[in-house]
Amino acid sequence: MKVQRNTPPQTPVVSSPTTKAPAQVETPVTPAAQKAWGAQGAQVAKTVTAPPTAPPPSGFKSQAFEARLDAATKSRSVAGNSVSMLYDGVHSFAEREKMIGGAKHSICFQTFIFNSDETGWKLAKQLAAKAKEGVEVRVIYDAMGSGRADPKMFQMMKDAGVDVRAYGEKWKVWDINDRWHEKNLIVDGQSAVLGGMNIADEYALGGSGKMVLSRGAGKDGKGTEAWRDTDVKLEGPAVRDSMNAFLRNWNEVGTPISEAAKAKLYPPLVPKDGGPSVRVVQHNPEVKGIEEASTRLYKTAIETATKSITIENAYFLPPPELRKALIDAAKRGVDVKVMTNSREANDMGFVSDAARHFYDDMMKAGVKIYEKHGGTLHAKTATFDGEFSIVGSVNLNGRSKNTDAEIAMAVTDPKTAKSLEERFAGGLDKTTQVTMAELKKESWVTNLKQWALSTVAWTF
Repeated sequence: MKVQRNTPPQTPVVSSPTTKAPAQVETPVTPAAQKAWGAQGAQVAKTVTAPPTAPPPSGFKSQAFEARLDAATKSRSVAGNSVSMLYDGVHSFAEREKMIGGAKHSICFQTFIFNSDETGWKLAKQLAAKAKEGVEVRVIYDAMGSGRADPKMFQMMKDAGVDVRAYGEKWKVWDINDRWHEKNLIVDGQSAVLGGMNIADEYALGGSGKMVLSRGAGKDGKGTEAWRDTDVKLEGPAVRDSMNAFLRNWNEVGTPISEAAKAKLYPPLVPKDGGPSVRVVQHNPEVKGIEEASTRLYKTAIETATKSITIENAYFLPPPELRKALIDAAKRGVDVKVMTNSREANDMGFVSDAARHFYDDMMKAGVKIYEKHGGTLHAKTATFDGEFSIVGSVNLNGRSKNTDAEIAMAVTDPKTAKSLEERFAGGLDKTTQVTMAELKKESWVTNLKQWALSTVAWTF
C-alpha cells in the first residue's frame, strides 16, 4: 500500500512587474564595498505598460527581477563578463591546472573535499610549487569533508609556503552538520572557477581510462565512467564578487588579510562589451541576511519562469517551498524537467530512497523526473526559459538549505542556458524517466522505508 503524501495547498502565482532592462554600470570597488555583502538593488521605477500587441519583455531581463534578487540574496548583478562551461573533470581539471600554472601573483582556493589521492597530491604539489615561486597561495578546506585526507599532504603545502586553513574539526561529531561546501578558485584576481567538483579522483579521472569510485559500474563499485559534474569559468568584473566570497570565509578561519594584501587581490578588470551579467551568490545558514540566499535564488527563478525549467541535481530532495514552487510552475504550463541519480548511480543510495517519497505530488503536477544510471551525477545546475542559469555547489536538499555554506553563480545569458540545456538533453540517453505506474508498483516495505528516510531528509 502506498504511503500517502499530503499535497501542500496551492496559492495564486503573482507575476513580477514588467520593466525595461536597466543599463549596466561598473562601480569601482572600494575597501568598504569589499567588506559589504554586496550592493543592494535600486528601487524599481514605474513604467508605462506596453501595448497589448507588443510582446512583453523577458522577466529574467527586467529590473524588477534583478531588484528582487538583490534584496533576497544580498548580491548584485554585474555586466560585461566572459563565461565558459567546464563539463566533467577531464575538462575542468585541465583548465584549473592551466590557470594555476600561469598564476603570477595570487591563488585563492576553497573546496569541501581535498583528498590525498592521485588527484589531490597532484594539485597540492602544483600549489606548493607556485608558492615556492613567490605566488601568494591561500587554501581553505572543510575538515570533515576532507576527513579521509592524509595530514602530510597539507603539511607539505604549508612547508612550501602555502597558507592552508581548515574549517571546523574532523572529530567534532557534535558539530558534524556545520560544513563549508563551497568550491571557489580565483587566480590573480582575474579568473575564477566555481561549481560542483571537489578534489578527488572520482571527479578528475573519469573518462581517462583510470578506475574511479562509481556506484553501479560493476560489482566492485568501480568503473571508468566519469562522474557527471559541471563547473564554470568566469572572467570579468564579477570575479570581484567571487573574491569577496572567498575573503569573507578566509577572515573567519584565521588572521584576517591585511588591507595592503587585499588590495593586490583586486586588479583592474575591464568589462567585455556585450558580455553577460553574472551574480555570485553566497549562502550561509549561520550568517544573518544570507541564511536563505540559495533557496531564495532558486525560488525566485522558478516563480519567474514561464516556459521551461531544466534542473540537474545530484541529491534532489527540494525543501517544501521549492517543491511547491516547482509544482506551481508545472501547473501553470512550464515544462519542468529534472535529472538526478537513480539509487544505482547515487554515491549515497539512501538519498534516492528518501527522494522518491516526494516524487508523487511533483509528477502529478507535470514535473518530469529522469534518474541517471551508471556513473554518479554530481552536478548542481539549472536553466530557466533559456535565458537564466544557475551553476554552483548548491544541492536542492535540506542540507544545502539548513546546514551547509554554499556558493552559486547566476548568469543572464541565452548562450549559457543553451549550452546547459544541450548538456541536459545529451545525457537523457543514460537516464530512465520515472512514471506513476512504476511508483505504484513499489511494495509497501519500500514505501515505508522511503517515508522513514524522508522524515530525516533535512540532514542529507
